[in-house]
Amino acid sequence: MVAVIIAILIFMLLGGAALATMAIHGRLGEHHRSDETNTSVRLVATLFVTMPSLLLGLMMNNSANTYAAVDRNLHVFATDLILLDRSLRPLGPSADEPRKRLLAYVEQALKDAPISRANEVSEHLLDEVGNSLRELKFNDEQKIALWNEARSVYRQAVQQRWTFVEQSDSSFPSPLICILVGWLTLMFATLGFRAPRNAVVVSTYVAAAALVAAAIYLILEMSTPFSGPIQLSDRPLVRAAEEIRR
Repeated sequence: MVAVIIAILIFMLLGGAALATMAIHGRLGEHHRSDETNTSVRLVATLFVTMPSLLLGLMMNNSANTYAAVDRNLHVFATDLILLDRSLRPLGPSADEPRKRLLAYVEQALKDAPISRANEVSEHLLDEVGNSLRELKFNDEQKIALWNEARSVYRQAVQQRWTFVEQSDSSFPSPLICILVGWLTLMFATLGFRAPRNAVVVSTYVAAAALVAAAIYLILEMSTPFSGPIQLSDRPLVRAAEEIRR
């Protein structure tokens, strides 16, 4: 919701800047409308075209990389949970308790909104999986080896869990967004200066402002993969729960 409000405000700001300079140009004094003034304004616009475009590209690339990295880590985490269950099965009935706790954790994690939230209940259940796993005792060397393997997979799953939790909270610094919007506002204002006042030009500026606002909205949404309309699917954890139940 915050990203939507920011995008709407940016659209209004950019479109308003272009239309405002277009509207007041005719009311300015003659010396403000000279060719020299227009040339200087255009030079400033040319200077600020490159920097916002470069920054937008970098921010878009960073958001896409964050989204892809969290998605990959979520799949790895779900795979680790399945592998943990597969490692516990050969240990026989003594491993039923850790497996039940593992299933309880996955089912609780799916109820969390978003699933990356460090919910106290779900994190307690995940800790209980490790506690019940450590309480197992075996005399057979083969089972001891399987037990150690299961403990290793558990530690890897916990590490992966906190990796994608920390990644999911990434966001862009507010000053960076403010600087970008400031550059874009100045650029749109200079574009509207001495522009022809007709429907084609106005509609072009409005469309450009809408597209830039949409791009920033997309950047903000993709930087938070577990919230908003653009978010990762919980299908990997659903599939993990289905595998553990078998």
